[in-house]
Amino acid sequence: MDISVEAPAEPPVLVATLRMPFPLSRVWTAVTEPLYIQEWFAPHGYTNRSVEMDVSPGGAWRMSQMDPEGNAFAFYGRFDIVERESRLRFSQTSEIFPDVTTWLRVEMAGSPAGTMMVVSHLFPSDYHRTAYLNLGGLARLREPLERLDTLLRSMS
Repeated sequence: MDISVEAPAEPPVLVATLRMPFPLSRVWTAVTEPLYIQEWFAPHGYTNRSVEMDVSPGGAWRMSQMDPEGNAFAFYGRFDIVERESRLRFSQTSEIFPDVTTWLRVEMAGSPAGTMMVVSHLFPSDYHRTAYLNLGGLARLREPLERLDTLLRSMS
């Protein structure tokens, strides 16, 4: 898998582009099924204790996570765009920072070589993006995608 990450000046977003040698249907399943999300959607050393998702427009999601030190916390939000095997957009709020909501957009396209997926993480302001980066945001974006690659290789 090839991953590139950009942080353009405007808007306050982080964009990860992945090129994966896996069929689009497999990638879509890994990105939208709670049991698979539970396996990969966390930085290295973190564990997802539970994942609940209604992957439909207006559907809610919630994930409980534990960090390497044993601290538990949750993320939650709602899907507003769901286009099968093409596009997702959902809000994300952390219990740790409940006044800050970010948006994630996931776009996918299949090709004979596999799947290209672009993940955009939009922040309310550059201040929030900079704070996220200062808390290790690039690793927090890249590491789950590396775990996704491992999961996709194990799926058949």
